Amino acid sequence: MNGYSRALVAKTLGLTSSSVRRFISRSSRPARFLLRWGFAASVILFLSSAGGQQTDQSQESAQPLNNGNDFTRPLNRFDLRYNFRDKGDGIGQNQFILRLEKPFQIADNWKIATRFDMPFVLSNNTSSDNPNGKYGFGTGDFFAQGALINNFTERFAYGAGVRVLFPTANADQFGAGKYQLIPFVGFRYFIPEISKGTYFEPVIRYDADLGGYGGRKHISQLQMGPMFNLDFPGRWFLTLFPSQDIVLNTIGGHKWFVPADFMIGQNVTKTTVVAVEISIPVIRQFTLYDFKLEARISHSF
Repeated sequence: MNGYSRALVAKTLGLTSSSVRRFISRSSRPARFLLRWGFAASVILFLSSAGGQQTDQSQESAQPLNNGNDFTRPLNRFDLRYNFRDKGDGIGQNQFILRLEKPFQIADNWKIATRFDMPFVLSNNTSSDNPNGKYGFGTGDFFAQGALINNFTERFAYGAGVRVLFPTANADQFGAGKYQLIPFVGFRYFIPEISKGTYFEPVIRYDADLGGYGGRKHISQLQMGPMFNLDFPGRWFLTLFPSQDIVLNTIGGHKWFVPADFMIGQNVTKTTVVAVEISIPVIRQFTLYDFKLEARISHSF
């Protein structure tokens, strides 16, 4: 990563250029390569999207643009996602995620939304399958999700559902090794007085394991995300707390993890979205990650 790129990352995160240099130098070669690739690809996507922006704003729909973050407005959608997590002590986790979403209209204001994630993982985490902490690549834990959603009014919608994770990872370092049941509930409230696509959407969920492979850690976490989405001219958006990464770990005492979490993105067209999420811990009574970056390309159909 050259000096200009380091300075740009530092400015975005509010860090000094030397701290960014130290972070990159601590990462292993594969992690450094993927971090550079993710950052460079995100910059290229954003710059290229500016050239493809439609100038005739009078053609825009009367409805707010849907960037895919609002779970109460599910889309027929396919995502390509890259997720990097620095877990400390030189451990890096890189996930390449294929996501498919499909909603079903069941009544005038009611929908069932489904989501399926298949991750592929590159990691040097130590485990019984990787005692020396070498980088390896394999499949992660597949999950399926369903939610029942009601659009009560034009401003207000709510929903609840459940996510099920299956221990499909082909090595211990690539997954939790547990069947996980994650019920969740949330609502969305539009605030058009700020901008047409601005909304507040708090979501809370509980992650618990239901069994799995012996010797793996139990899971019991309350996960929250007070998401606030701001739409800007040119189809740009800024989302605060886009993930449910505010976590209360109830095993071994009640310990909190609270990050500063934000996403910047653009609806390149009405069917294509590019976005980058960055998250850094602020309160860390246990370690979920030291740094998180996620880039995605979404296409609705």
